[in-house]
Parts: sequence; structure tokens; C-alpha cells
Amino acid sequence: MELHQKLTILGVILLAVTLIIHTNHSGDGFNYAYVTGIIMLVVFSAGFLLFNKDKLMDSKK
Repeated sequence: MELHQKLTILGVILLAVTLIIHTNHSGDGFNYAYVTGIIMLVVFSAGFLLFNKDKLMDSKK
């Protein structure tokens, strides 16, 4: 299994955790779903860049 596939799986897990935290949040104080949501976006972005790195390098030439 390649790294971008592992990052996608991790991103999906973080998405599920984010949704669980958000639905169980009472509304008082800091919502930790923001933390997992930002990490999820970073992980998905890294996986996308790794998956498309060859195409991105060719387009810059």
C-alpha cells in the first residue's frame, strides 16, 4: 500500500472522529472538532500532493 493511500485512510478516520466530536459537543467551551478537522485537511492535502506530484512537476516544465 502506497503512502498516499495510507494518508487517505487516515483522513477518512479523522473525518469520522471530527464528526463524532462535533455531534457530541455541548456548545460550551472550545470545540475540539476544529483540531481534528484541520489535521484532516492537512492529511488529505498531503495525500493529494503525493498522488499528483509527477503531474505537478511536469506542468511546471
